[in-house]
Amino acid sequence: MKQLNNIFLMRHAYSAANEDLSLYQRMPDHAIPLSNRGHEQAVEAGRHFVRFLENTQLDLPKHDTRLWYSPYLRARQTKDELLNGMGSHTEIIKDCREHILLTEQNFGLFEGLTEEECALKYPEETRKFNLCTDYSGKFYAKPPNGESRYDVCVRVNQFFGTVVRDAEKYNSASNIFVVSHGTTLRAFTMMWLHHEVEWFERESNPANCSIRWIGRGSDGRFEDKGYIFEGF
Repeated sequence: MKQLNNIFLMRHAYSAANEDLSLYQRMPDHAIPLSNRGHEQAVEAGRHFVRFLENTQLDLPKHDTRLWYSPYLRARQTKDELLNGMGSHTEIIKDCREHILLTEQNFGLFEGLTEEECALKYPEETRKFNLCTDYSGKFYAKPPNGESRYDVCVRVNQFFGTVVRDAEKYNSASNIFVVSHGTTLRAFTMMWLHHEVEWFERESNPANCSIRWIGRGSDGRFEDKGYIFEGF
């Protein structure tokens, strides 16, 4: 059984919906692709990751990092372009595995709508949602037919079970790299490091293609080492 040493969390690159919010009304969230700009960003993120490895004393052995990614199209494409940007340094990657629990928060009927549009189309649902947020409870507020941030944390915690079981196998990896979505990655950091709900609410969504490093400190415990790439 190997010890897990390093975790790298990367948000997907700029999507087509970042350029046209109305796309959410014409296309399901999971099918939204990267924009042309997003493809370029993901390649550049791969290059930044390589520079980080070259400029630090962190030595990642060959074939000892497992890359997990969300099945959403924009995350898959980000993963592919990240590897393109890493060039020969992809030798550190053992394999790439998709996991359904790494998807984006489901905003249900509120998907792609402004606050004003939500209030106009779904007045009662919006009232109940805002009741939570008015009492500092946005973490628990659930969009109609969607997920609350609490729900995202629960399924991310379920993904941890996969990571732990994977570490027990003889062919496991000592490091993982996760390509996912903003809220999901905040949930990952919160749950892995045992932060409180207030931390989640204070923490901003990571920028597109940003890479956060969670590694072991001098006492052997995991700690947030910050962003090794700030993203776009």
